[in-house]
Amino acid sequence: MNLRRTVSRTFVALVLAGGAAVASADSLQSVLAESKASGKGLTFYVNGQAIPGVVVSVDDKYVVARSTASGTIVIRLDRLDAVAGHVAPAAK
Repeated sequence: MNLRRTVSRTFVALVLAGGAAVASADSLQSVLAESKASGKGLTFYVNGQAIPGVVVSVDDKYVVARSTASGTIVIRLDRLDAVAGHVAPAAK
């Protein structure tokens, strides 16, 4: 009985976590697309480093940005911790 309850709780937690990951991925993609369309800059947080830039292109694995200090920046999306800037994600 106890094992069944633990397994069912674990399954529910995994389903909820998976849904949250999909929602955050959609939000990230919309913010990156908005930055690309508007030309507004973002701050990319990668492994504790803050990298300012403007999105040039977005792929399913990479985002390419440009910066006056660094030139062209290529960031793997799976290494991206957070993004900050003055762009509003599309409302659902």
